[in-house]
Parts: sequence; structure tokens; C-alpha cells
Amino acid sequence: MHRLSRLLLLAAPAAAALLISAGPVAATVVLPLHNSHEGANADDFESSGCAKDGQVPPAGTTRWVFVLQHNDADFVSLTLSFKTLAGTTTTITIPNAGDAYPDGITTNGTSKAWVITPSGWTLLTGSAVVSGPTTATYFNLTHTCVGVSTTPSPSPSTSTSTSPSSSPSVSHSGSPSQSPSKSPSGSPSGSPSTSVSGGGSTEGTPSSTPGGGSPGGLPVTGTAIGGLVLAGVGAIGSGAALLWLRRRRDAIPLESEVTSE
Repeated sequence: MHRLSRLLLLAAPAAAALLISAGPVAATVVLPLHNSHEGANADDFESSGCAKDGQVPPAGTTRWVFVLQHNDADFVSLTLSFKTLAGTTTTITIPNAGDAYPDGITTNGTSKAWVITPSGWTLLTGSAVVSGPTTATYFNLTHTCVGVSTTPSPSPSTSTSTSPSSSPSVSHSGSPSQSPSKSPSGSPSGSPSTSVSGGGSTEGTPSSTPGGGSPGGLPVTGTAIGGLVLAGVGAIGSGAALLWLRRRRDAIPLESEVTSE
């Protein structure tokens, strides 16, 4: 009897240790990701409170946050599958300090887990190991935080071009030139040009005619018309005088003719 008691006392610590070590293993539960969150894109779950909560990741990355409801158990580990931009599938385990994806598990009343991946990935599916029996039947993707660049983009420079000012040309008479087209001879076509003594030609300014006519008439070129009229009258008068003398001469008989008679 004494020997049996001694054996029981020696076996008790080992049995207790076995029960303690086997207890958590038997109590762990595996939960799936909510089926409505499978195939989720980061833009569909983006939260507006990321900056306030200090959860904004670096530019070009996305922070995925998962939650376990009912507060009756905690996350132990998560296994998530993502589709990359290249179309391949990548499996990420949380926690895992040895991969390229920062992650972690936090407990603040509610157990949460998070991981940061490159932007543009799609969450395909996932599973979670929790610390004990729970009333939850799945875990959720609660929200995402998309990293944005904080470097302001340079504003496009605007060049201001100044158009050269054109000064109007002024004619010799002081009035603005009408800019007529030049004829081959060098004088403007379509506008009269009158030679002025002591100066150049005046464009577009009519001058008085030599006969005292009113301004605005046709330009006078060559010999004045009054001189031509006077010369014509003189020629007519000279012709008439010559004709009269010839007729008078024909009417008077020659002296030889009178003597012969």
C-alpha cells in the first residue's frame, strides 16, 4: 500500500503537465474568412479613418485589417491567399517576421490582425486559428488603408509671351498711312500721289489744280490743260488768217495780167 501511494505521487505531476499541454491544442478552433469577403479589392473596403488611426501605409502598398467578432477568443495565426498584379497567387502567414510583408496581431477588446502588401492585390481566401471555443463562425476583413504619395507633384510652369507692339506708320502729311500696296514703280497703287516742291510725295492727300479748281478733282499730270486750250485757239486763229490772206490774194489780179490786157 505504501508503495502504491508513492507511485501515485510520482505520476501526478507528469499527468498534470500532460493535461496542461494538451488542453490548448484541443481547444484551438479554425475559422474561415467570411465568404462575402473572398475576392475583395482594397478599394472596396478602404476606410476614411486610416490617417486618424495612424494606419496609412507607405505609398504603393495596402494595409489589410481583419477582425474576430464577439470578444470571446483571440487570433493565434492567419493564412491568407492573394492574387498579385502579375496574376500569380501568394500565400501569407500572420505572424511571420521572415517574409517581405509586415504584419501583426493586436488585442484591444477585439482581436485584430493586419498585413501590408503591394497595392493592387486581390484577397482570394483565408483561414484563422483562434485561441479557444468561440461563438464566431468566421472572421471578417474589416477595412483597408491604401498608401498615397505625400510628395507634391510639380505644377506645370506657365510661360507668358509678350506680343511685339506695332507702331503705326505716319505719312509726310502727318496723317496715319492707309498702308496701300506698292506698285512696281514704287508709288502706292490705288492712292493719288502729287509731287510737292521741296519734299516727297504725299500719300492720299489731294492738291489744288493749277486752274484754280476745287480740291478733290482728278490729279493733274504733264502740261496744264489751260495751256493746251490757248495753244489750240492760237493755231486755229493762225490758220484762219492764212486762209483769208490766200483768198484775198486769189481775188486780186496779177500786175502782169493787167498790163497784157
